[in-house]
Amino acid sequence: MNRVKRFGIAVVLAVIAVLCLIGPLTAAIHRTDLTVTRSVSEGDWLRLKLAVLGLRLSYPAYRIDLDLNEDNVIAFNFWLSAPLALHLEERGRGEMERVFTYHAGGIRDQVMVLLRDDFPLLWPGFDVRGDFGGVFLAPGGEFDSLPRDVGYWRGDRLYWE
Repeated sequence: MNRVKRFGIAVVLAVIAVLCLIGPLTAAIHRTDLTVTRSVSEGDWLRLKLAVLGLRLSYPAYRIDLDLNEDNVIAFNFWLSAPLALHLEERGRGEMERVFTYHAGGIRDQVMVLLRDDFPLLWPGFDVRGDFGGVFLAPGGEFDSLPRDVGYWRGDRLYWE
């Protein structure tokens, strides 16, 4: 056995010995710290649940941001990727309308399930025509351009920019 191999084996054995001597590692966050209850307002809890839902509904071709806006309307931003925006523009307005209506309806349905299941105080007063809306956004023309609004979802209908 040559010197380099013996040295490598010695290093590995030394690391194993040190790890055995240290013993089990303890977590930096104590279990008791994680069991303390916290008071959260219904609005803050809804905002958090909407943000998580938006992430769950997002895909590489588009990202969905859900939030409660200043008018207490649940609003989504549907961020199209550049390839998807180009594809929809090439296919025409009819295809774009079909895709946007499908996605807005799916987001609406998921928001309704969230409210029904997790927010029993808010659910009875929720009116999808006034309490839910959103915007479909596509990348701007240049690299540093702002995104452009393509369409809006209000009153359970799609409107064009």
